[in-house]
Amino acid sequence: GRARNGFRIGVPFIWCSNNLVASFATQAAFYRRMTGDSTYLEYETAALDWLFGTNPWGVSMVIGLGDNYPRTPHSVVADQLHLQLTGGLVDGPVYRSIFGALRGIRLHDADEYAAFNTGFIVYHDDVGDYSTNEPIMDGTANRGEGYA
Repeated sequence: GRARNGFRIGVPFIWCSNNLVASFATQAAFYRRMTGDSTYLEYETAALDWLFGTNPWGVSMVIGLGDNYPRTPHSVVADQLHLQLTGGLVDGPVYRSIFGALRGIRLHDADEYAAFNTGFIVYHDDVGDYSTNEPIMDGTANRGEGYA
């Protein structure tokens, strides 16, 4: 099952899975602060760790955070104006079955994470991947709680 994936991440890897991870971390933080109960602190920490790079790709899912973060997000603004969307949270991995069924998706460069995209989920740091590498406004806004 998902909870036994070694990363302690149990969300469904659907579109915007990182939003689900950020939402879980936020809810766990609120629960801990409101109740004083740290039962779920390990999972809260694991969710934040996942977003910040403890994942199969070793990638911080927050643009500009850490040494290895999305450099080529699916964004016309970033691509055409050569801007870095610092602080943006990208979609995150999806099930291989979802990625394989998408229409109009085409990686622009070789898959630098091919060695890690062998399981049931995939992620690409490629401007052509609108399913795993597009900055998401709701997830980015939600992610702010993780820094408090």
